Amino acid sequence: MEIEGRKATTNYNYLDPVTYVPGHVDGNAGHSDCEPGVIISINETNVSVLYSKSRTVQRTDPNDLVWG
Repeated sequence: MEIEGRKATTNYNYLDPVTYVPGHVDGNAGHSDCEPGVIISINETNVSVLYSKSRTVQRTDPNDLVWG
């Protein structure tokens, strides 16, 4: 699994900060529709992220995440 071209695993990246960047914002991570969170698990197809605004855990496509 990779996020922004960097390998990511639960063992090494547990609780690392990420930001969800939805497709309609054209890569603008500063857009108000983006949401920060932390990684809680990673599998072959998605990343489970605990989002701070909504306080929910959601499976997220790694292509929609950026580090930080």
